[in-house]
Amino acid sequence: MKKLKCAIIGAGNISGKHLHGYKSQSDRVELAAVCDIIPERAEAKAKEFGIPDVYTDYGMIAKRKDIDFVCICLPNYLHCPATVQFLNAGKHVHCEKPMALNGKQANEMLAVSRATGKKLMVGVNNRFTNQAAFVKGYINDGKLGKVYYSRCGWIRRGGLSYAGWFCDKKLAGGGPMIDLGVHFIDLTLYYLGYPEFDSISARTFAKFGTDDNVRQLYTFDGAKADFNQKYTVEDFIAGFVNFKDDSCMSFEVSWASNIEKEKTFYEILGDKGGLRYDSGAAAPLKIYSVEQGQFVDIEPKIKSDAYGISEFGHFADCILADKEPTIAPPEQTAKMMELIDAAYKSAEKNGRQVVFK
Repeated sequence: MKKLKCAIIGAGNISGKHLHGYKSQSDRVELAAVCDIIPERAEAKAKEFGIPDVYTDYGMIAKRKDIDFVCICLPNYLHCPATVQFLNAGKHVHCEKPMALNGKQANEMLAVSRATGKKLMVGVNNRFTNQAAFVKGYINDGKLGKVYYSRCGWIRRGGLSYAGWFCDKKLAGGGPMIDLGVHFIDLTLYYLGYPEFDSISARTFAKFGTDDNVRQLYTFDGAKADFNQKYTVEDFIAGFVNFKDDSCMSFEVSWASNIEKEKTFYEILGDKGGLRYDSGAAAPLKIYSVEQGQFVDIEPKIKSDAYGISEFGHFADCILADKEPTIAPPEQTAKMMELIDAAYKSAEKNGRQVVFK
């Protein structure tokens, strides 16, 4: 079988996930090229992973006829233009999260994917875990009954971005909402089948990143804050979403907040049962139900090889079988960007409700 040729666009930290991921698919994927504006960084990745070709201009890769797909591992503000360029050049695209800076860009990417017939998938990696497969199946089987409320989030005690483009809204699109929120808000919406949005209210706060007296304290451990970097994003956001099926969801996301410790979480309540995940709990995943007229608590023991799904294997499958990414369809990740837009719009109005059309 002819192997798919893959090019990695951007050799920063996040590229490691894609490099290792597609290296694990070496029976059908060949890592053919890597690109970064810093030559030494691209060369280091090429040497580590045995990649033959190194570039500093991704436009050169777009011109190559033999490249089947690319992984966009660039800063947020480049996700849309790079994705559109590669789709138009006839390449399939696996783009890192967030999909783009905003809903408008996300929908442009989606439209070009449809027009060119090339696959587009965003790396919402939390969908591709054994736990996520179990929870999705459990809910789809009706075990929770009619879901009416959910809550989710990712909160950190100290995790301010210390340098680079992350703190600049024009380059990043936002702070923890667009950086961390896309993970567990998206995952919860995925569990629920992405119900249609009705309205949202949200508030944002920037209490630590904008204060030079405490900025270093709330920056990642071992990292030095760059006080020359302008901080124009939030470090905390909380919101409440109403869905058109009469259910609702709350969320809380922070880079920095005065809490005990960092954790990720989701909780989903239905009229037949409830389910919660808390990364800080002794038993992270628990189900609360009723059996024989009595309350029961269930702690699932999910085997590490239970489902055998992979973000990278799934996208390779989609290209080879000419099918759409069913676990992470780009239509849903574009909807996520529209939700983020509305959350920020509400926050700009001090939490006033924003209604979706």
